[in-house]
Amino acid sequence: MQTISKATVKYRRPLNTEQVSVLNWLYNVRFSTCQQVGSYLRRDSLNVIYTKMRILEEQGFISKRYDKSYKLPARPAEYYLTPKGARKLEELKPKSTNAWAIRSLYKNKRVSQDFLDHCLKVTETILQLKSLYGDKLSVYTKSYMVQYNNYPTWTPDLYLTLPVSGQEQPHGYFLDIWDSTKPFFVSIRKASNYLKFSESGDWLEDTDFPAVLAICETDRTQKKLNRHMKRMLDEYGVYEVVCATTTCEQFVAATKPTEKLWLKVDPYDDPIKETLKSLFVTP
Repeated sequence: MQTISKATVKYRRPLNTEQVSVLNWLYNVRFSTCQQVGSYLRRDSLNVIYTKMRILEEQGFISKRYDKSYKLPARPAEYYLTPKGARKLEELKPKSTNAWAIRSLYKNKRVSQDFLDHCLKVTETILQLKSLYGDKLSVYTKSYMVQYNNYPTWTPDLYLTLPVSGQEQPHGYFLDIWDSTKPFFVSIRKASNYLKFSESGDWLEDTDFPAVLAICETDRTQKKLNRHMKRMLDEYGVYEVVCATTTCEQFVAATKPTEKLWLKVDPYDDPIKETLKSLFVTP
């Protein structure tokens, strides 16, 4: 891959709308490949995306993780926003960043491979969610959630909202991707943390507590997590909290919203609640 020149550039055109969108995207998702950026911008030509990324990298607004070990498996570079890029984004879009999220940018060069891989899966999940549910679905990442104290301290991978027909307030969802980058007991503890949080009363007033969604790596993991969630719902007695799971294979293969995508966890084996159906079919 061509090495970026460090020569000082005396003049550059102001960043255009798509370049600012790339900065905003990297701020929100933390890591992204060129292919993912292209999907986000709805650009078919990767050459156009490579050019955009190169220009932003030359100016120091973004950087990437890439070395010779990436060549053999044809692994793409993983791009991330630099602190300089965050300052530029805030200059162009005031109040679009926050101090909590910006501090994490300084760690991007040395995060673990597991952490990076998980971030990329979350990024891919966002793109698939938008493909399934369209612009009516609002997606909030950790970069957004960390600035508010009404979210769980152990924040979900994503917070989603989707309008519900006949209701004034959209319904919310805490979504996590349970993959091999974390031990299974971590998913159990996090699910338990959501149930404890639901009892704390810290969630928004006059708003239903978000449904808890999990994308599991395999069928076996899904069944195991469902059993634990069912036990915890009964143990905590918070039967009003909706929990549902799916597998990575089912989620990636989905081409439209369907009731078969999410399996509801219910200690009483009651029919799926109407609130969860709102995520199955776009209003």
